[in-house]
Amino acid sequence: MALRGRMGAIFRAHRQTVLLITIIFMFAVRPLFGDTGPGAVVFSLALVFVVLAALLTLHVEDMVGEREALIAQQRRWIVVGWALAIPAIVERVLMLFFPGRGLVLAGALSWFVLLSFVTWSQIRILLKQREVTSETISMSISIYLLLGLCWTLLYIVIFTRHPESFSLQLAPGVNEQHLFPIFVYFSLTCLSTIGFGDITPLTLASRYAAVAEGITGQFYLAIIVARLVSLQISAHGAGRSSAAEAERLSGSTDQPR
Repeated sequence: MALRGRMGAIFRAHRQTVLLITIIFMFAVRPLFGDTGPGAVVFSLALVFVVLAALLTLHVEDMVGEREALIAQQRRWIVVGWALAIPAIVERVLMLFFPGRGLVLAGALSWFVLLSFVTWSQIRILLKQREVTSETISMSISIYLLLGLCWTLLYIVIFTRHPESFSLQLAPGVNEQHLFPIFVYFSLTCLSTIGFGDITPLTLASRYAAVAEGITGQFYLAIIVARLVSLQISAHGAGRSSAAEAERLSGSTDQPR
């Protein structure tokens, strides 16, 4: 019990770092393990761990605002998050045993809704942080990667319904189950506005989705960097004011009467 308590305390203190590590591991699974056999199982487990870690980070203890309202909001987040997570996790299990085009589409939709909710909740938590810490930095990086993951799933939905939406030629033996690493690559190039041009959107829906991702990535960086800088400046200003006030009081008490 004592060990469990210590592990829980460590996780609570570094939960955003744990989430970031699980996201990076999930992105690295397919290149490291491949798309078939154990690679598909490890990827499914990594994706589930990302969701579990993300849901466990939906805490309001470091947020600015009325305590009762924040706690009520946290409860709503947890209820909605688990309600969305259950069908998504079930899809991962079914995909391992009964893969199919229809299940790919249903899974991409369920995971897109779930991760969009998690990402939006994380953004709201980040914008109401009290101070900038290492956990805050980890959270901001995790959100950036989660944005790329959300658009990855959106591209998979578009491609599954309309394969002509992208200039993408699948190699022999590659099917819809192997789309994730391809569209992760495309999504991150759009999010970072690199745009190598080897995969291009061809239909109106895919083009608008790619443009929206690029704009979102730029606005996210501008807004979040400005927010973190302002928090840091405010913290330093408050610290200097407190130190000056303490020095003034100390000086006034030391004067002879």
